[in-house]
Amino acid sequence: MTAQEKRRYFRIHFKRQVQLAFSSEVYDNCIIQNISLGGLLVTGEFPHKVKDQCSVTISQQSKTASLIFKAQAKIIRKDAKSIALGFVSMSFEGMVSLELILLFEPGEESSGNERTLPTDLPFTICEDESIPFDF
Repeated sequence: MTAQEKRRYFRIHFKRQVQLAFSSEVYDNCIIQNISLGGLLVTGEFPHKVKDQCSVTISQQSKTASLIFKAQAKIIRKDAKSIALGFVSMSFEGMVSLELILLFEPGEESSGNERTLPTDLPFTICEDESIPFDF
């Protein structure tokens, strides 16, 4: 089975900056390689271990709108050049922001008009913007 066949959610190339806040350190201006409904791949060397949790913040600004996405995530895989983060929880507004990113950014598999999002979410939706951070 190929890696593409194992993937549960489609992913898109998404070269944007992200802030990762671990309990011991905050990393500004990290670069996302790709993102999916399940998580994201971030380039860089990080001293943290698999299963360590962090908060994720993506901010996008344009002339007419701004989008801020916040979520809790944990490291699910790492190597010398990147970490793969799986989403653990996010607010409803965060989920909507993520869905907008996934539906309207160019992706690896198809054009935005053909995409549909699954209903079985791999994370918990929180009631408000304050996402619990459990260490």
